[in-house]
Order: sequence, then structure tokens, then C-alpha cells
Amino acid sequence: MNDFQIIFKPTEPAHAPPDIDLLAQEFQSNDWSIPEAFLCLILSAAYADHQLAEEEKQEIAALIRRSRTMKRHTGTELAELNQAVVLKLRERKDAVKEACQALPVDMRPSIFAHCVDIVLADGQLLQLEAEFLNQITAFLSISADVAQQIQRVVMIKNRY
Repeated sequence: MNDFQIIFKPTEPAHAPPDIDLLAQEFQSNDWSIPEAFLCLILSAAYADHQLAEEEKQEIAALIRRSRTMKRHTGTELAELNQAVVLKLRERKDAVKEACQALPVDMRPSIFAHCVDIVLADGQLLQLEAEFLNQITAFLSISADVAQQIQRVVMIKNRY
């Protein structure tokens, strides 16, 4: 005797098949290492106004020396990371967005704070820099409240 019943019946898929182009974009964006994504964002913050102030260079150098993500890399490794990041920035129109999405969620507010710190290192916030910060706020999926709190703290820090 067979007392088994068919409980699960095959059904039509509840959703359309995946968009191959979208999957390809997601795959492409996953090729950023965390140090590459970190470096991409801090370099992009420094160049947001299309110039690199001496204070921004110094802030980047100090950040790389003290950051747990970056300080473990040798000078040669940092140069290689820099080359990889510059290449991705040149070749990919969505490189900054990809870098943001490659970062772990718990790391994103910290990276945002570093970007704010670099942008404000020269003592001014230009329109292009503000636009960059707004853009990465969205790309990093940081709430407006959290972004404002971070900006306030960094501005207080940089006041004196």
C-alpha cells in the first residue's frame, strides 16, 4: 500500500527570469576588494572638486597609515591598489557606485566619515564636493539623518 500523497505540485515561476544584463552588472561590481573600494572613495572625495589640495593629500596619507583596512599593505601593494582603482575609475562610468556597493554595510558610515573629512580638509565645502557627498550617501545606502550626524561631527572636529 502506498499512503504517500503528492503535496507539492510544480507551478509556474512567480517572477520573470532574471535580467542577464543586470546580473552581469552585479557580477562586475563584485570584483572590488574592500581596500580597492576604500581607496576609490577617499580618492574620489579628494578629487570631487577636480583638484587635489595639499591638505587632502596629507589627510589621505594619514588615513592610510592609521586605517586597519589600509595600513597592513606594503608600499608596493598600495601602489598596485592605486593603479587598479585608477584603471577602474577610468574604464567604468559607475565605478564609485560599484565601490560603494562592494563595502560591507557596517563599514559604510565609517567610509562616509572619512570622505567628509577629506572633502573638508582644505577648510571649504564646494558645490561639487557637496554633490559628491550626496551621491555617495545614496550609493552607500546611508540615511539622511546618519549622514547629517556624521557631517556635523566632522565639521566640529575640523573647526579648530
